[in-house]
Amino acid sequence: MISIKKQTIIFNKTTILVLLFALHSLLIVSQKSNWKIDTNHTKIGFEITYFKIGNIKGVFDKYSGSFIQEDGKISSVTITIETNSINTNQSNRDKHLISKDFFDATQHPNITFVSTNIRKTGEKEYEIEGNFTMTGITKSIVLKAIDKGTFIHPRFKNNNKFLTITGVIKREEFNVGTNYPPAKFALGQDVKLTAEVNLVEEK
Repeated sequence: MISIKKQTIIFNKTTILVLLFALHSLLIVSQKSNWKIDTNHTKIGFEITYFKIGNIKGVFDKYSGSFIQEDGKISSVTITIETNSINTNQSNRDKHLISKDFFDATQHPNITFVSTNIRKTGEKEYEIEGNFTMTGITKSIVLKAIDKGTFIHPRFKNNNKFLTITGVIKREEFNVGTNYPPAKFALGQDVKLTAEVNLVEEK
């Protein structure tokens, strides 16, 4: 009888430990947080070669975005950029870029990226595959991201995260400049995308 009671006690303790471990695992898996881009501390830019030896750099001044993190890993990315907010520090060029010769911002006011698959490739590195839409054309691209860390803002007491995101697209695949013959000789094919992103956790 004593042996049976001891076995029962051991069994009960083991069962409880297993259940607690399972519950803890479920809680970890179910942890989910939503983050939005803080436009005050974010920069979304691009770079393209100019006559093969020079470079033109620019940024977009208006954008929004949301990220989802699950189980400590980024699981979803959505970014929307206002096309007519392009800024290459030259107003006449910017007006030309938003015309029909290039981005046709009147017909296509937004540039968007929506993730479809995110792979963690290192401790802080990700490959983010998604649908990139520009000038009404959607293509699948892969962006690389580095999670630079999280901190609590000393003033606002909210969680902040910084990411570096890079990628490359082909200009003519999105009909950018294809209606403007000089672009064929003046501009390169590859457009480097760069973003320094500050995310703030939503409560």
